[in-house]
Amino acid sequence: MSFSHPFPATTPPISITESGRRITQLDLTELQWWPVVPSLGHSSMQATYEADTQELSAVTEMAATSLAGIHDQDCVEITVRERAIREDWDVPGRPHLFYARLDEKETRWLGVVQQLGARKALRTFKDEWFEADWGRGAERKICDDGRYQRQPDGTYRTTGGRGIGAGTYDVVIGSRTFHCLRAWDTFGSPPSEHAELAEAFIEEGGRVVLYRQYRGRQMGRGETDWAVKYPDNSKIVIDGCVYVHCNCTGRAHDLITNTAIGVDLPR
Repeated sequence: MSFSHPFPATTPPISITESGRRITQLDLTELQWWPVVPSLGHSSMQATYEADTQELSAVTEMAATSLAGIHDQDCVEITVRERAIREDWDVPGRPHLFYARLDEKETRWLGVVQQLGARKALRTFKDEWFEADWGRGAERKICDDGRYQRQPDGTYRTTGGRGIGAGTYDVVIGSRTFHCLRAWDTFGSPPSEHAELAEAFIEEGGRVVLYRQYRGRQMGRGETDWAVKYPDNSKIVIDGCVYVHCNCTGRAHDLITNTAIGVDLPR
């Protein structure tokens, strides 16, 4: 069923150019990595595009609609509505509600209601594997302290830095240009070809405009080598580990937000 949304039917032109005007840190009040601020009244939208065909697959709306509590922890309830555009779009475990909070230092996941088969299930921070799937507390301060050092061959090696910032870039999406800090998130673990990598471009005001997921080439069950399956997909190499642009659907997507297309929503 069709519905009204502001995103174009195909991916707007995207270009990413390294900038000499460096951003060393910024304040990210959005959940990592769902672009909504866990504060009452805030709302956002993001569009998921196929990287190969550039067609729009889904639009997700998020809105912090009410105050709530999970295990005596104050938070907000965020409604999540994912609208499929492609007929074959179906991601198992899609979320319906987030429970999260924002304080002076971090954003924090407290609970998620997901569609699991024919039923909805609430998982909270007290459940096993919740933190592994959703994270728990994430620092608002995103800094680039030189953790990722580019090598002459275009690969990267890690240093003693701890920040997830990975360079400063000018990102052009359609007719709009954003001065962004790039973030590479390995979710607290060293680089590994059996794990995932999140890549986010965050504009100076602390809003994600472009997001991509990468899989370590050996990630997942079976013997799939994602670098062999998708030889033409973008790749990132960190400490010799090859990450391939694709996600849990087995396909590669570019996610852009309402900020990226210049649509303001309540904050």
